[in-house]
Formats: sequence, structure tokens, C-alpha cells
Amino acid sequence: MQQHLRKPGIGERLGQLAYLLKHTFTIVGRDPGILRPWVRMAIYGMVMATLFFAGVFAIVIGAYGAAGVLIGASVLMFLYKFFYFVRQELRQSWLVSEALKGRNRNADEAKARVRELRPTARRIALIDMLVTWMLAMARKNGNAGRLVRLFMRGIEEVWDLVNHYLLPTTAVDGCNIREGIGRMRVLKDNVPETLTGVFGIDIAARAVGTIMAPIYFLLIVGAIALGLVVGDSVAAFHVGDIRQMLDEVAVDFLPEVMHFSWLPLLIALWIGKLGSVVLERVTTSVKVIYYSIFYMRITHIEDIVPEIRGDLDRYLRMEAEDVTPVTGPAAPQPDSAG
Repeated sequence: MQQHLRKPGIGERLGQLAYLLKHTFTIVGRDPGILRPWVRMAIYGMVMATLFFAGVFAIVIGAYGAAGVLIGASVLMFLYKFFYFVRQELRQSWLVSEALKGRNRNADEAKARVRELRPTARRIALIDMLVTWMLAMARKNGNAGRLVRLFMRGIEEVWDLVNHYLLPTTAVDGCNIREGIGRMRVLKDNVPETLTGVFGIDIAARAVGTIMAPIYFLLIVGAIALGLVVGDSVAAFHVGDIRQMLDEVAVDFLPEVMHFSWLPLLIALWIGKLGSVVLERVTTSVKVIYYSIFYMRITHIEDIVPEIRGDLDRYLRMEAEDVTPVTGPAAPQPDSAG
């Protein structure tokens, strides 16, 4: 599988994300039910991040009991998120496949469908958790060799691709993990000629980090400036006189006293994390939708609404200027699906 993986450059990955954001929800008819799993995941991630930063704040002000509860809750949410996110992604994948068939599905039907798939959903979540843990250990181990780091990077990229094909394989056809992985070779061998080269593309790879890096930089610079303004007005976050720490440096142009507070820095990191969570969930959702459409195009082309079949190939190649939404009497209309 790995030899078929193509990792885009920075410019290409940003272009892919921009294209997907522009066209993805049009191609599936702007059904709000398909958006709701993303909303749930984004809210979940923001609550988890907020609990962690609130715990750090509580530690600084000496509320250790509250800090333990807040950070403990964030850790539990972190562990549970793998299972929660997989269920939401399966819902989204199934809703996409039903929308392409022109079927109007509601939240209860999506929930019932995913309930049938609980054993496979749990296994996918456990594998995702294991891969995440292995990657974290590899990054933490500074003595890890270059080959080990490259190997783990390859594992990360291959699992990302396999995971996004397993979701529609499971949601649409009820396959377990072994069947889903076995079917991927069949899928690869049956990719239409017009889509050759797209099967193994790592869609919007690392786009979140590329976008968030300059945003974090601006937030940190602004927070440092604001920290100097706040100074020692919040005692718990006061780190002392910066000017004294720089006595041995030729900085005669600086004021004689420069008190600094790192409270604005904590708030800036929290805001940046919230933005990163939302953008990461957006990127994940458009990838789930993209690969679900790809899966339907390869395996269930006869079930797709006829008038959009031609647009799907252009969409999957990310070449279309305009795409036709799923509309008409049989098409899904806005409802409470999710």
C-alpha cells in the first residue's frame, strides 16, 4: 500500500484543502445532517482543550483540587475521543453514501446504523489509539534513530489512508477490519482510468500544521507584548523583572523595569488550540467525505444519483470549477440527520 501513497507539497496540500472546503458540501447537496458529526467532534475537542487549560490555570492559582478534577476530566476525554470520533466519522460516511443515493436519512437512522457496527468501530478506535501512542513515544524518544522516525512517519501516513478507506467500507457495506483491508486491494485494482493516481493520495496532508504555525507565531508574539503590559498586576502569573534577567546583555534602550505576566501567553495558547481543534476536525471531515465518495464511485456507482456521476470524477480529481449538488425530488433536503 505504501508505494501507492503520494504526499503533496505544502502548496498542493493547502490547495487541496481549499478546494475540498469549497466543493465538498456542495457535491453532497448541502445536507446539514452531514455537517453535524463535524460540529459534535469540534465541540468535543474544544471542551477537552478548555478543561486542560482551565486545569493549568487552577494549578497556578493554587486550586489543586479543582485542577486535579479538570485535568483528570481532560485526560479521560482524550482517551475516549478515539471511540467517539470513530462513531461520528462512521455516521458521516454513511450519511454521505445515503445522500449520493438520493435518500433522506435522519439522526436516529444514522445512530442505529453505527450501533450495528460497534465491534468494528471499537477495533478501529483501538488501532488509532495504538498508532497515536507509538508516534508519541517515537517523538519523545530523542535517541530514536532516523530510520525509526521515518518508519513511524510511514506508519502514520499509511494508517491515515487505510483508516479513511475503512470508514466507508464499514459504514456502507458492514465489513470488519480484515475484510475492509482485504477489499482495499480489490478497490485499487478497480479504480476507473479517469481516477488513476488518486487512490493513494494523502489528501490535505499536514495542512492543519501548515496553517496554524504562523497563527501560533502571531498569537505568541502578541501574548508576549501583552504580558509586558499586564506586568505584575496578576501576581500568580508574574515571573519577575525581565530587565534584571537581561543585565548581562547590551539592552540599554529597554526600560529599567520590565515586569512580565505569562497569563496572556496561556490564553493565547488556549485560543490557538481551539482554532487548531476546529481546523483539524474540518480537515478530517472533508477527508471522510472525500474517501466516502471515492468508495461509492468505485463500488456502488450504479446507486449514485445519475445526474452527478460525471461531476464526481472531476471532484475526486479536484479539477472541477463548479459541481452540481444532489438536487431534485429524490435528493436529500435539509433535515435533522446526524
